[in-house]
Amino acid sequence: MATIVQNVALLSKKEKNIRDISLRRTALVKDALRAMTKNNPKETNIPAGIALVTETSGKLLGLVTDGDIRRALAKGARITAPLADIMNKDAFVIVGPMDNAGIFSLVNEEIRNRGVHEHRYDKIIMVDEAKRVTDVLSFYDLWQGSDVRFKRIGVAGLGYVGLTLALTLADLGFKVVGVDVNERTRDSIKQKKTPFYEEGIDVLLQDHVGKKFVVSENFELNNRCDVYFIAVGTPIGEDNVPDMTYLKDAARNIGKVLKRGDIVILRSTVPLGTTRNIIVPILEAASGLRGGEGFFAVFAPERTIEGKALAELRTLPQVIGGINQASSNLAASIFSMMTKSLAVVDSTEEAEAVKLINNTYRDVTFAFANEVSMVCQKWNIDTNKVIEAANMGYARSNVPKPSPGVGGYCLVKDPLIFAYGARVVGYEPKLFEYARRVNETILTNLAEDVIKHLDYLTSKQKSKIFILGFAFKGNPPTSDLRGSTTVALAKYLVERGYANIHGYDPVVSKEEIEQLGVKVVRKVEDGFQNADAVLVMNNHPALEELSVRSLMTKAHIGAALFDTWALYNKEEVLKTKGISYRRL
Repeated sequence: MATIVQNVALLSKKEKNIRDISLRRTALVKDALRAMTKNNPKETNIPAGIALVTETSGKLLGLVTDGDIRRALAKGARITAPLADIMNKDAFVIVGPMDNAGIFSLVNEEIRNRGVHEHRYDKIIMVDEAKRVTDVLSFYDLWQGSDVRFKRIGVAGLGYVGLTLALTLADLGFKVVGVDVNERTRDSIKQKKTPFYEEGIDVLLQDHVGKKFVVSENFELNNRCDVYFIAVGTPIGEDNVPDMTYLKDAARNIGKVLKRGDIVILRSTVPLGTTRNIIVPILEAASGLRGGEGFFAVFAPERTIEGKALAELRTLPQVIGGINQASSNLAASIFSMMTKSLAVVDSTEEAEAVKLINNTYRDVTFAFANEVSMVCQKWNIDTNKVIEAANMGYARSNVPKPSPGVGGYCLVKDPLIFAYGARVVGYEPKLFEYARRVNETILTNLAEDVIKHLDYLTSKQKSKIFILGFAFKGNPPTSDLRGSTTVALAKYLVERGYANIHGYDPVVSKEEIEQLGVKVVRKVEDGFQNADAVLVMNNHPALEELSVRSLMTKAHIGAALFDTWALYNKEEVLKTKGISYRRL
């Protein structure tokens, strides 16, 4: 059943021949493709990529978009299939006529009610009281014709944070300009090739690059926008001080093109006070405008998990903190198009704290589990077993399993950024940095246990080490090696003189692994063959599904399996004669 809202006023529009994109219930998928191909929006004023299924009276039965057809074909449908099999029978329609402001208000309300993750409103259908189609509108054209100021969005930084955000905004109907200083990154995206693994990103690249999403080296001339997101890296230097170079450069470049009424939204993780005390003054100096009056500024942290970022952008609550209330309100109007839940806090500093709290809490929690593991190992206690027992039926305990350190770009640096911000105001934090040391120590201990095992078994020259899982995490899958504990482990072993190291990862590229001095195996079985030590370093689902008991029969007698994520049944693995099994 279609969702219907009642009319308000009159929509002024050019004459459109809706019959050109209208098909009957008996039409086929190929008929819809033909109608979409024939439709030239510049001539017809009808949005591209849509076909209607109507009765002879013009009453709407359903609609099909080019995206619906692509997804259906990807699932095995044929172009000779009945259009009724794939059409959307629950289309959002508006009973008109209605003015642009009224349409825009109702679309916003519908998005909040339904949630944009399942229902996107790139095309808007208007019907009369008899449900006969009277108009088809493009959501972006609606914005252009309305009094809403945000016509184009710019994203500075097209890494894991920026690219997923840019594509999500394009998928919601916004025109997006993405800027990155790295030429290779820009060229890869322009060719619709993803620079990294992220579930669902390939489809969005194919859908939007060169259309709603364009890539450039700057925001100058025709690339000027109304909304600017900054999503560049803030790495930690050797002195544990955040490097703000990329962030300051991005702010200067945006400030040069900033015009009155624009809004700048910072996504990068930063020390407390950065938005107000560093970024806003840079924008003011470069633009000649005053923050909060001439332009608006907000900190709205990215909190998605790699591998599920595209889904979480549309479902996680978005935290917003502006330099004033007007800034927060404007940012909320943007994010309300993307997610149903907003958490508007009172300042940029509060929003900055939220991201630091989230990631530092996780790092500290993992450090607790890892220190428990190091104590249990000394007592010859199975850490995973006792943690499971401690958590069972006890709601006040939710201790995570131990892991071979804590990796990832965010978790290894954000506690240090939090600590830096504390020192700026005269407080010397203790817990944040101690937790970091614990998570580093457990990895060093693991490396030394591997070396001790190999020294007992054979020589460095003859030892074969097989490592599975190089990405910093396995589930959800990602190809990101930044902050990977496996990378640190491999480098440690190479530095200690072990040269016969073999590796495998279901997602990470062969070239990236080989740069570590690791030989990439063609098949997992090849890695187990004659291995002296096998280390499973992340929890990718493909690794969990391995028949390890059978594979370990290919290893040398005396070999050890280091199951750092406790993926396998210990008793089952030990049925393989002549091998040992170790957990954290």
